[in-house]
Amino acid sequence: MTRVLVTGGTGVLGSELVPRFLDAGYTVRVMSRRGHPPDVDPGIEWAQAELQTGAGLAEAVAGADVIVHAASSPFRRTEAVDVGGTERLLEAARKAGVSHFFYISIVGIDRIPLGYYKRKLAAEARIEQGGVPWSILRATQFHTLIDMQLRALLRFPIGLAPSDFRFQPIDPGELADRVLEYAAGGAAGRLPDLGGPEVRTLGELARTWAEIRGLRRRVIRLPLPGKIAAGFRQGLNTTPEGKYGQGTWADWLRRRYGSGDARSK
Repeated sequence: MTRVLVTGGTGVLGSELVPRFLDAGYTVRVMSRRGHPPDVDPGIEWAQAELQTGAGLAEAVAGADVIVHAASSPFRRTEAVDVGGTERLLEAARKAGVSHFFYISIVGIDRIPLGYYKRKLAAEARIEQGGVPWSILRATQFHTLIDMQLRALLRFPIGLAPSDFRFQPIDPGELADRVLEYAAGGAAGRLPDLGGPEVRTLGELARTWAEIRGLRRRVIRLPLPGKIAAGFRQGLNTTPEGKYGQGTWADWLRRRYGSGDARSK
């Protein structure tokens, strides 16, 4: 039976990947910085390891046929975790004879000079030179990330936001479906970029977000200068030719919030 190690297995994407691999008949091992939780499915193997230091990586990788590397640290220790940690994971994978290293990356990291994106691009380069058969799939932003951003930007009835930025949010579950398909096919190098079914401005996403939650929100455009902002305005983080899935932003919001959130008006 094929064993898959999922790094970041408790995260947004990882929590969608794990049950799908289990249902497909894989032996699934979750890698996490945390110890084995008492309520985890008994059919799931657990490996406690640290990408930043390398502690526990050899044990986590031992016996794995496929690694799906979904762990990331966008807000802190990014160089140590996303670049250095990927190098350490690759070294352990090479020594263990792993046959497929599958990396989840981000659309537009080679076109928008955001610091986090530069580090994801550096991690891709390490994988390409790492001596382990690999696949890299770049995806657009998850619905959960857009929701988190809007919660921060629109806490009050009037909020400033870069409403002309373009996004193509994707349902993490539908991305997980695609990852499962690709992983079964073996190492394939750079895969076609993948995005959600619609490209919309942040202002449009915000209006739908407020309407479905039953909130009154007015968005005032925040004009941001520089190459990073220009890239998001141009939609360099989107892939219109790579639209995938049926789960729209509105669909996801209705599942997430149901009939609304009138208490937050």
